[in-house]
Amino acid sequence: MSLAWLFPAGLAALASLLLPLLIHLARRDEQRLLDFAALRWLAARPRPRRRIRFDDWPLLLVRLLLLALLALLLARPALHGVEDAAPRVAVAPGVDIASARRAVPGEQAQWLWLAPGFPALEAPAVPASPQPLASLLRELDATLPPAVPLTVVVPPVLDGLDGQRPRLSRSVRWQVIEAAPAAAERSELAPPRLHIRHDQAGAAALPWLRAVAQAWNAATPLDIAGDEQPFADADGIRVWLSARPVPAAVQAWAGAGGRLLVDARTPLPAATQHLPLWRDDGGAAVIEQVTGDAGQWLRWAAPLQPAAMPALLDAGFPQHLRGLLQAPPAPTRAWAAAMQPDTGAAAWPQPAYEPVPWLVAAIALLFLLERWLASARRRRGQA
Repeated sequence: MSLAWLFPAGLAALASLLLPLLIHLARRDEQRLLDFAALRWLAARPRPRRRIRFDDWPLLLVRLLLLALLALLLARPALHGVEDAAPRVAVAPGVDIASARRAVPGEQAQWLWLAPGFPALEAPAVPASPQPLASLLRELDATLPPAVPLTVVVPPVLDGLDGQRPRLSRSVRWQVIEAAPAAAERSELAPPRLHIRHDQAGAAALPWLRAVAQAWNAATPLDIAGDEQPFADADGIRVWLSARPVPAAVQAWAGAGGRLLVDARTPLPAATQHLPLWRDDGGAAVIEQVTGDAGQWLRWAAPLQPAAMPALLDAGFPQHLRGLLQAPPAPTRAWAAAMQPDTGAAAWPQPAYEPVPWLVAAIALLFLLERWLASARRRRGQA
C-alpha cells in the first residue's frame, strides 16, 4: 500500500497552523502588578517573566489538529494497493435468489446484482437493464481488484449478448441455475422504406425499385419525387437517381450515419475509394461502397436496366439488396452454458482509494470538541 497526493498544493494550507499559536500567545493570561503600602519602599523590582507559556494547551492541540486535517483534505490523499479479497457473487436479474444461495455457498461473499451500479442483492427491485449483459460483465471485471474471486449466477438462456463470448481478466465461476425457459419473443425488422429522388433519365429505374419494394412489403409506400424536391423524412434509405451532385444536406446526413444509395451517373466527391460489395454470377459489380470525407455511400455500378445489370432478373435480387441496405442485427440470445467468459484480458488499473469520508468525520468531531473546549474556557474566565 502506498500513499499519494492528488493535489499536493493543498499541503500549503499547513502554514495556517501558525494562526492558533499566535492567537494563544496574544490571549494568554496576563499578570497585573498591585502596589501594597507595606512594600512600596522596597528596592527590589519584580522582573517580568520572559519564558513562553501557552495557556489552555488542550484547546491549542485540538485547533492545530483540526487545521492539519483540513490541509490534508485539501491535498486529497489517495491510497494505492488497498487490499480487498472479499469474494463477489453477481446474480443476473431474473434468477431466483433462494436457488442461487443454495447453489453458491458463500457466507463471506458480497452478493450483488448484475445490473448498472451493481446494487447489493438486498435491493428491493432491480429494473430491466438496457445495458448488455456482456458489457456489464466487463465493467464488473474492471472495477474489481485482480485478486477478488468472482462467481456469476445466470439463468439457462442469456439475453443482452453482443455476438461474442465475454473475455475477462480473471477466471470466473460460471453457475447456471435451472429455471423454466422464458418464451422467446421473435421480432422481425420492418423492411426499410425507400425515399427516391430522380431526374428524367433516372425515372427509367423506378419500375424495378417499385418491384423491389413490393417484394419486401406491399404495405410499405414509396416516397418518390423529382431531384428538385428535398428529402423530408430522416428514416429509411435515401436513393439518389440523378446526374446532379448530391445536395450538401444529404451528404451531411450520410456523413452522420444515414444510408445513401446513388446512381452510377452521380458525380462523386474528390478523393473517394471504391470497394465492390456485390458482384453478380458473372463477376460484374452490382453495388459499390464509396468511402470519402462525406462518409460511406452505396453506388449502383451500372444503370438499372437488365441489359446493363442482368442481376435485376434474379429471383433473389430483392432480398440480396435488402441485406446490403439493412444488415440483420447481431444475435443477442444464447445458451448460458456455452457463454462462459474466457480469460486472458488485461487487468484494469484500479482507482486509488480516497479516505474522504473518514477525514470529514474526524474534522466534524474535532470541530465539536474545539467548540466545547472553547466554551469551557470562557466559562472559566467568567468565573
